[in-house]
Amino acid sequence: MREPALLLVDDTPQNLVAVEAVLAPLGHRIVLARSGEEALRHLLTDDIGVIVLDVQMPGIDGFETARHIRDRDRTRDIPIVFLTAMGGATEHRLRGYDAGAVDYLAKPVDADILRAKVGVFLRLHLAATELREQSALLELRTAELERSNADLEQFSYVASHDLQEPLRAIAGYLELLADQLGDRLEGEERTWLDRAAESAHRMYAMIADLLTYARAGVDAEEPVAVDLDESVQRAVEAVDASVRESGATVRCNGPLGAVRAVPLDVDRVLQNLLANALKYRGDAPPVVSVAARRDGKHVTVSICDNGRGVPAEDLERVFGRFERVDGEPYPGTGLGLAVCRRLVMRAGGHIWMDRNDPDEGVTVHFTLPAAGR
Repeated sequence: MREPALLLVDDTPQNLVAVEAVLAPLGHRIVLARSGEEALRHLLTDDIGVIVLDVQMPGIDGFETARHIRDRDRTRDIPIVFLTAMGGATEHRLRGYDAGAVDYLAKPVDADILRAKVGVFLRLHLAATELREQSALLELRTAELERSNADLEQFSYVASHDLQEPLRAIAGYLELLADQLGDRLEGEERTWLDRAAESAHRMYAMIADLLTYARAGVDAEEPVAVDLDESVQRAVEAVDASVRESGATVRCNGPLGAVRAVPLDVDRVLQNLLANALKYRGDAPPVVSVAARRDGKHVTVSICDNGRGVPAEDLERVFGRFERVDGEPYPGTGLGLAVCRRLVMRAGGHIWMDRNDPDEGVTVHFTLPAAGR
């Protein structure tokens, strides 16, 4: 980008020469205009950084010229310094500032002061221009990234959906093969078939989770008031088999109140968090408690467990896609908490995890907009 010029406007040639000499040490190209009309014509084509403008000129005066400059989108942000022989009366200064000037200097002006002020305004203008350009570039890149993410999510959705059916068929054929061969399979042959079936089921679970994650990124239904006690009840019923198998106790410290969200999303978040609390349990039977508190316009829901916990350095990492605690022996795809974060953020909330004290288990908190007053 070419460096902006300084535009000097004065109907007296001697004044133009004098001001040009004062500002030449700044090292910027200088454009001269002998009237307001000529100045406006220069602004149509030239890149101007600062305007030094005389007030008293024939035709349109400096005040009117400044108003025209401010009325144009292309030039409205260019700093204008008024030079005038009308004196420094308050009414003149106010009129100058009202016309859009950043400074108002009475003639004769000190050369060092004029040069210093123009230099400062020029640097500020350059910084503001660079900031606007960077902001525009950032907006462009953000829009491109959003489009790219949308395309990727759509691809994930389609690919996951289309992969489910053939993988389901593979798992089904492996089960049929195991049934047909029955006792004829021994040793390594049985091990190979079991591992193939296990891998197929694990891949099917991963694809199902990918599909859920991709769906969580598309447009949601309109939010409505969701009763948290009812949502927790639905989530508990969904993990009932795990509750019975582990001998878990699930407590709801209600009434929990209501939030404004998509009901299915709230159910899914609670179900994922309850399932995690049951799956990542310690030696003792799981004890899981669900509580909520309202804080202004938001409700914070907390799910506390007595499980094996999460290292402090992993409390944030586990919310990433495919992220799991190193060395954990439990099955999973590492997408459950990522889905929770996406659904909570889409509803206007946030989610995080704390270690319990004493060092046993974790508490996952998430916020959602409160329903009602």
